[in-house]
Amino acid sequence: MNVKDTESQLVAAMSGLVSIQQYLVGMQPTIDPVGERLLKGADLSRVIAGNERMTLKLLPYELKAAITSTGAINDRLVPSGTPTLDYGARSVLFLQDLLPRFPTRNGAIEIPVLSSKTNNAAPQAGNSPLERENVTMGESAYAFVNSYEPVETIGHYLPVSKQIFEDSGQLTGFINSEMLYGLAEKVEDQLLNGDASTGSLNGLLANASAYVSSSSPAYTNEVDIIRDAIRQVRLAKFGPNGIILNEADWFAVETRKRGSTTDAYVAGDPRLGGEPSLWGLPVHVSNAIAAGTFLVADFNRCGIIFDREEAMIEVSRHDGNSFTTGMVTVAATQRLALVNTNPLAMVKGAL
Repeated sequence: MNVKDTESQLVAAMSGLVSIQQYLVGMQPTIDPVGERLLKGADLSRVIAGNERMTLKLLPYELKAAITSTGAINDRLVPSGTPTLDYGARSVLFLQDLLPRFPTRNGAIEIPVLSSKTNNAAPQAGNSPLERENVTMGESAYAFVNSYEPVETIGHYLPVSKQIFEDSGQLTGFINSEMLYGLAEKVEDQLLNGDASTGSLNGLLANASAYVSSSSPAYTNEVDIIRDAIRQVRLAKFGPNGIILNEADWFAVETRKRGSTTDAYVAGDPRLGGEPSLWGLPVHVSNAIAAGTFLVADFNRCGIIFDREEAMIEVSRHDGNSFTTGMVTVAATQRLALVNTNPLAMVKGAL
């Protein structure tokens, strides 16, 4: 360390001692007025022209005149009440985790989807028991169609005062978390119920195969109908791995009694916990699907999510007059496309 550095440290230390003494005796430190510091800080013409931006850090006593406080127990400037925020009611979201996901850099997805196939694979054999070579094999046929799905943007925004971000870290976290949840909830609804209209995803229910009863007369019991739908998916040579039901329908399944004279439940002992399931498949209970409707699917093969931009939070003051009004715009967005690859891998119907 050289002499110059030592002198600088001594000057800084002495300045600190002087500031402490001034504070103890109630004196205010000597500084230039705010207006003078503004003129010294940058070329005023460039600031007015919008080519530069300035930030002046004011001392506590300079801000004191702008702060008002009644000292009342409900003063908004004094934290009171619970130290945490309640996030309110939330549904369990699952559909984005069930479907395969791939990233994309394109604004639209165009992939070939198998529309039909004829499998004529057979042993290579001729007319005699010894004729096994130089014999024409069976010819199979596969037909494809191009599936074109545009990437859609789903999102929402919220104007928030700048003070919220600076004064309340918990509220800031709540806003970000709540907006991401609200976004995910809408994405789940679109993945399931989207009708492919302008700006909407091409949802699973719009493309699923209709349930066809194998019984005459048709089944009326919810559990029988779902088992029959599982049969339909398996006959199409897919492996169903999940069921989506509305809460009202799942309630009817779980509370069904074995008979009018017994309190025994068809679903078993209600004291035994466990994940919802029927016929060995997990049941995903969601209010996103309408009551009286079910979906049985091979979620590994019925559709693919292509992520152009995963869910994200953006914060900006460059929105309208946000800068002059002290507001901040918070936006939560996600860009994605859903390609339904195998309609036969999912069956929808009414209960």
